[in-house]
Amino acid sequence: MTPLLGGAAAALFLLSLIASGISSSVVGTMAGQMIMQGFVDFRIPIAVRRLVTMAPAFVVVALGVNATKALVISQVVLSIALPLPMIALLMFTRRPDIMGAFANGRAINAAALLGTAVVLALNAFLILQTFGISIPGLS
Repeated sequence: MTPLLGGAAAALFLLSLIASGISSSVVGTMAGQMIMQGFVDFRIPIAVRRLVTMAPAFVVVALGVNATKALVISQVVLSIALPLPMIALLMFTRRPDIMGAFANGRAINAAALLGTAVVLALNAFLILQTFGISIPGLS
């Protein structure tokens, strides 16, 4: 951005990325906290939660790892974790014994199954592509 818009624009972009990362980490930590407290009745002190969620990013920066490569690899790892809650939600939300009157009907189940299958296929493609494996007709 610096050659195109100047140093101030690059600095503003950097600050927005940091704010986005902090926001994402806070939301993820809070969601994890609620799940652990609600489902497994297990509490972790807030300082430990913050350290565990923020430490990997600081370690990557401190080691001088190529930021772009680290970002791509982190997104691939996250893409592996994304379908797991989708599969669980698909299984739970279609069951009337769990959801009662709010259980998904056939059309919603079909759409959810299609969406989950698309995400799984795209994640598989991303993982293969990241590791340099080409898929005939898609690469």
